[in-house]
Amino acid sequence: MVFQCGLRHSMKKGDYCNFHSHRGIEIVYHPFGSGVTRTSGRSRLAFEEGSVVIYPAGEPHDQTMETSGEDLCVQVAVSGSKERLPDKCLYVPAINKQSVIEDIRLLAVTRTKLSPAGQTICNLRATATLLELIQLAEAKWQGDEASLASRHVLKARQYIHEHFPEITSLRQIAENVGVSHDHLRHLFKSLTGKSLIRHVNEVRIDRAKVLLTHSNLPMKQIATMCGFKDEYYFSAVFRKFTATAPGAYRNKYGSVEGARIIKY
Repeated sequence: MVFQCGLRHSMKKGDYCNFHSHRGIEIVYHPFGSGVTRTSGRSRLAFEEGSVVIYPAGEPHDQTMETSGEDLCVQVAVSGSKERLPDKCLYVPAINKQSVIEDIRLLAVTRTKLSPAGQTICNLRATATLLELIQLAEAKWQGDEASLASRHVLKARQYIHEHFPEITSLRQIAENVGVSHDHLRHLFKSLTGKSLIRHVNEVRIDRAKVLLTHSNLPMKQIATMCGFKDEYYFSAVFRKFTATAPGAYRNKYGSVEGARIIKY
């Protein structure tokens, strides 16, 4: 990677920078001030004080300041690099690594006409800074994705526990969560170690155990109350999960007010 130039701009509230692009990658550090930037696809990104936005080479973008601030810009050209580079706009909020901040500050005020030795030093500094920023941005993205996935799984679990008697398909759960059926199945398996349908059946069987143990309700009614289509399917699933038939489970563990259930 080759350091191209550094720029420093004082920005006022309401300042607007029209859509433009650069041949190289642009790193924009906002030591103070906040605003909004958009890329060519018009995706909107709000930036805050202390954050960094990384624009891929050739990516058109604009910027609107919502408060007064300052931009420190560093442009880096890619020349035959095999390193993994950003192919989309990246965002790093509130950088707390002082070494990265100092490198950006130094590069942003470095003159463009450098000696060969000076150019080499800036190239190395810009490369190290860019790669570290990419790692920070990816770590944030992965954390956001993990957090979002956890929220999806939690919402699915809550919906299942509240609506298991009326759930007729896994798509019904996914629609409530707001994701696709396949995506929810993947997330649930990845985060809980069990399939979505297994969790639904576990919740139903747990409820069935309570009803078998503490009520005299007939099997058909228990099956309906637990969300099974009929008592035969209920019996098959119950056997699969407990290795015991529902009737045998009731006879072994059933009690109403402390007394064993006796059928007449």
